[in-house]
Amino acid sequence: MPLPNAASTPIAFEKSAVRHGRQFKGVNSIGSEFATLGQVRLAAVEDMAHKAVRMELAEFQDTFFPLPEGVTADQHPQWPADIFDGLAAGDQLTEQEIQACFVTAVNDNDLIPGLKMSTSSEKPDVTDIGDFKQKPDAAIFKADSVPTDGRPHWADQLVTVEFKRYYPSQDPFDDRIDNKLESTAATRKEVRGQLIDYSEIVFRVQHRTALFMLLVINRKVRVLRWDRSGTITTRAFDYVDTPHLLCEILWRMSLLSDEQLGMDTSATRLHPSDTDYKLMDFLACESPSDAAYNERDLLPGELKTDRPIFKYVRDKFRKAVDSNWPRYRVEVPDGDTTRFFLVGKPSFYAQGMACRGTKGFVAWDVKAKRFVWVKDAWRLDYDRMDQEGTILSRLNAEKVAFVPTLVCHGDIRNQKTVTPDIWEAQRPVPPTAASSGATSISVSSTLVDPSPALPSAPSLKRSRAELETDDTLNGAEDYTLRRHAHYRVVVEEVALPLKDFAHGQQLVAIIIDCVEAHQEAVEKANIVHRDVSSGNILILPTVMPGRKKITWNGLLADWELSKPIHEAEPLLRPRQPPRTGTWQFLSVGMLTENPKTVEIPDELESYLHVLLYFAVRYLNSDCKDPAEFIESYFDSYTFQGGVYKCGARKRELIKVAGKLMVGDDEPLTFGSPMDDIFAQLLPLFKSHYKVQDFLRAKEKAAVPSTNTTSSSDASSSNATASLRSSSKLVALQKLFAKTVTVKHNPDRDAPTAEERTEAQLLADHNYVLLTLHQAQAKTDRWRKTDKVGDRVPDDYKPQVPLANPHAASARTMKRRRTTGVAAVLDGFPSLPVRLTQSQVPKVG
Repeated sequence: MPLPNAASTPIAFEKSAVRHGRQFKGVNSIGSEFATLGQVRLAAVEDMAHKAVRMELAEFQDTFFPLPEGVTADQHPQWPADIFDGLAAGDQLTEQEIQACFVTAVNDNDLIPGLKMSTSSEKPDVTDIGDFKQKPDAAIFKADSVPTDGRPHWADQLVTVEFKRYYPSQDPFDDRIDNKLESTAATRKEVRGQLIDYSEIVFRVQHRTALFMLLVINRKVRVLRWDRSGTITTRAFDYVDTPHLLCEILWRMSLLSDEQLGMDTSATRLHPSDTDYKLMDFLACESPSDAAYNERDLLPGELKTDRPIFKYVRDKFRKAVDSNWPRYRVEVPDGDTTRFFLVGKPSFYAQGMACRGTKGFVAWDVKAKRFVWVKDAWRLDYDRMDQEGTILSRLNAEKVAFVPTLVCHGDIRNQKTVTPDIWEAQRPVPPTAASSGATSISVSSTLVDPSPALPSAPSLKRSRAELETDDTLNGAEDYTLRRHAHYRVVVEEVALPLKDFAHGQQLVAIIIDCVEAHQEAVEKANIVHRDVSSGNILILPTVMPGRKKITWNGLLADWELSKPIHEAEPLLRPRQPPRTGTWQFLSVGMLTENPKTVEIPDELESYLHVLLYFAVRYLNSDCKDPAEFIESYFDSYTFQGGVYKCGARKRELIKVAGKLMVGDDEPLTFGSPMDDIFAQLLPLFKSHYKVQDFLRAKEKAAVPSTNTTSSSDASSSNATASLRSSSKLVALQKLFAKTVTVKHNPDRDAPTAEERTEAQLLADHNYVLLTLHQAQAKTDRWRKTDKVGDRVPDDYKPQVPLANPHAASARTMKRRRTTGVAAVLDGFPSLPVRLTQSQVPKVG
């Protein structure tokens, strides 16, 4: 069902952006909303753990700074041997003095012909980019665009430069120990977080494939390269004693093309004199023909077309056309041709550096002359993983309702991350572990260990390509970095975020649409979504046929993690890891079992979690502390046997109690048909888990145990135990001689027939849809005023901050493990340092 003007990805929560200064995608943990700069950086360090690789300077130089054809190394300029002698007494200089002396030496000696270095450590950028008003020390710019106001000018930076005074205490990397590159000292981790943050900002503001960075620490310098898979760094070398090494690097840098410097050449920067730039200004202007988008009956002739430009769409484009942000003309493949779109400031971006780096834009389609939604991401680059556009094309062909309408899509100019290639060149292909004994996937879908203890399985050796793509090997990513390919997909719809719903009845109606979209995808296209979450359920104002009414429909977006349902072999060769989704909205089963394939009941439970989240956060209820409830129910986790699992409150309410409560058995109610929904559906999930637990226990009991104790040892042990306990046994038997013997009944905990029937109601979508429709239809009990605004106060203090400075280091905690859940593949994983370790609530 083609639906006009909706987004395939969510717009960021504006209030959240005010709180933490960043436009995160969708809903993050409460800790993310209230994060400080220090917490964000510590979280970045945890997220980037084990994603750095060392490269020798000569190899780095030849690989990334090759000389142009016809230029030889001996043609370099003559550099004075004492060019950096002013920095010889580095220990006695302040950081500002090191910075000033270094920049002067570079510029005065024209070490980067055609480029200049400029400082920016005193003033933040005027651009509102959610960067906590950060002030990086310096950067390299093209000579004709060197800033003169002492600000960072993130949009124009070619190479970022950072200065530190103390070596090695402020060096984020450690060259002394092979394969343990990332230092775990607190100060050094702080610097690493700072560099990660700077690189992320440049990628956010610009269209990039990579970023080079100079890190000057006293007399030492490192050259770094960042991409969406990780970081490559040279060893630190003394540029005062060996100035020619740095001078040659800078000279070679000046000879690089924009593409070699890491610029995305598929995105053409626009300037105020360009026609497209002026067109964007014109398109951002208010137009009397723009339609109001509130739900209403339309007056005769009020709309001239079935596809009007809604006011909110142009408003979003106007925000994107920010004079302080760069504008681009980006290309997107369309079969054998290429289409072009005009974009400015992203409506949202995913936080994190080594990730998909998703950005969403309200864009102008140059060919069709209309507003569309452009999603720019670094998708996972493996065989057997369909591009999102391919999936949308299939859904559109099957006329699945309430999903985005594909315009065009494709990989961008074969742009791929390089860091995995360098990583793998330094490491032999490991033997793979048998799937039955593999370690579960990390909290972060890209978290890897540079030097894991490889399992011994010589008979199961496979190529690295097989290792990376065989999802039955849960521990595969312990041994390699994730590969990413640059990708864009364009859809017709520009939508509203779910938090913009007007009242509870409308919220339920939007959820209904998205459940129906999920049902049709399963039944018509044999596809399961696998990431039902708050950010992927959107609102689409729609002109109904006949132009008599505008209705707010739901839109189920972001299908990139979806996969076909293979009835014959559901677990043998999944097309994506079965451990994907958003922690806050995953089912109890997905957060508990290890591993587990996403099934229909899991997806239906996720819809229930989304509904509960928005009901508690925005609707009137008797929940006295919604922020605490949200944090403990959605953000919490438990830690069992070295594995992060479902939080206690979610597990207890869904699996044990089967009813909504706050505190000690206090009911949580909304005074509307919303109560009917939870009262009818929660018991079904309780029964579902009882049936699943019973079946799992029976299956486990049917497996014969393996006794590794020798017969002689067992005989000796049994004899000793018999002598020790025989007299006590006789006494106890006499004591309870007249008591009825309690016989063990393996089926005592078997689910009742009623519970089995209830569980079966979750096998498909129909009963959940019936319940939602019945509640939504009770118009006389709904109040249009039940939405009372965001009930999470601006001054809320999270129980656990975004990152814990005392958390286990990347080296001591080699692999953070979950029950097989990779939180969102974009950016920071949603746990564990972002979440709350839960205390088991009392449930009656």
